[in-house]
Amino acid sequence: MFQIYFYTLKIAVFSTLIAAVIGLITSFFTANRKFYGRRLLLSLSAIPLCIPPLIVALGYVGFWGVNGFVNKLFGTNFSFLYSTLGIVIAQGFYNFPLVTGIVTDAWQKLPSEQASAASLLGANRCRVFFTVTLHQLSGAIAAACIPVFLFSFFSFMIVMLFSPPGQSTLEVEIYHSIRSTLDICSGAKLAVMETSTALGIVALYSFIIRKSQSSSAGIDFVVQPEKRLGREIFIFIPIICMILIFFAFPFISVFVSGLASVTKLFASPTFWSAARNSVLTGFCTGFLCTFLAFFYSLFIKLSRRQGNFILQTLPIIPMAISSVVISWGASLIFRKGNVFMLIALQTLLYWPVAYRHVQSGINRLTPETDMAAAILSRGLFDSILRVYIPECMPILLSSFGFCFAMSLGDATIPLVLSIRGFSTLALYTYNLAGAYRFNQACACGGIVALISMIIFFTKRGSR
Repeated sequence: MFQIYFYTLKIAVFSTLIAAVIGLITSFFTANRKFYGRRLLLSLSAIPLCIPPLIVALGYVGFWGVNGFVNKLFGTNFSFLYSTLGIVIAQGFYNFPLVTGIVTDAWQKLPSEQASAASLLGANRCRVFFTVTLHQLSGAIAAACIPVFLFSFFSFMIVMLFSPPGQSTLEVEIYHSIRSTLDICSGAKLAVMETSTALGIVALYSFIIRKSQSSSAGIDFVVQPEKRLGREIFIFIPIICMILIFFAFPFISVFVSGLASVTKLFASPTFWSAARNSVLTGFCTGFLCTFLAFFYSLFIKLSRRQGNFILQTLPIIPMAISSVVISWGASLIFRKGNVFMLIALQTLLYWPVAYRHVQSGINRLTPETDMAAAILSRGLFDSILRVYIPECMPILLSSFGFCFAMSLGDATIPLVLSIRGFSTLALYTYNLAGAYRFNQACACGGIVALISMIIFFTKRGSR
């Protein structure tokens, strides 16, 4: 049991290190340099939230697998996928855009006084970075790495497909104890170990977020001017090549591998049934997450409790509960999975993401808006309908799109609940891959990824 626990920690730590190193180096260029493709790199920051890990696994199989593009191109039989290294690389590069997005935003807003003073005292750029800039960015780096660690710690689909013989993680072992060995006692012990560790990490995350918010209060941020690439190009080119090889090309291979099977996929009634179910659950989950996030954020603002530790911590507690554990717990309580349970569990797990988005929009409302709502409205409900919802509509649509895409890509909860006669696009993709119908799985996975990206970029355009 402890061997499984430490193996899970090892995978999560090394995956986070890869994401942190690649993300930090990339954020240096996206925050401080001008180059073609900069906006595209920044737009990838939602990939870990919107694109399901199953799509990543399919992409790596199509590009790096034994029968993948690389081996066909060079006539070799090489593959690192089905090993710990394969899991770590796949998860690290899958999550690096999240680090890039968060650190870039913080880097662009750094006050320059300390760095300028260090330069005047004779420190070169390298020393300024390690003694001043890195310290200033430490909060943002930690805030980015902790979610990455949790994503890797809770990893299920990638580990299920790539784990070497004799090795497993907590999440996979919990699932096997439910479905295969029926060892409920061992599964419960593993679930307690996993959730206890995650709660500690989430508590640390909450502390870091609160500390970074308090330390930045009252500071007027000025976005630093950007420069063109100089000698850094010798670092920039290898990093971009690594991102292409381990991130972009595997994603592209999903679409290439599935292109020929799209017609066959569309001819299947099961596909259209799964598509309808995905749209239904995605819409309900997105609406409920946004609804809860909006009214919770508005309650905190109107009651002037932004500094309340409990109220600020409550929305991030679901981050400490994995999809497998919460689905298993619900199955034990209610005995039989159904669509309403699926929507409820997805809402419980995803509404913290909606809350983070909606809270930022609610906090940007000026006191004049609150005063206008009080004067022009007959009561609180009227002010919500006439003032607050219209003012927050772009961020509400953004939140809905995020949660819809997350629901669309979720295969884990439907898999664990095992709802009779019910499938979603993500679960259908998993079943196709399990039946060794790889091209059709890529076609279905590509459709899921395409819908998620369309929703995300539409969301960005509306903001």
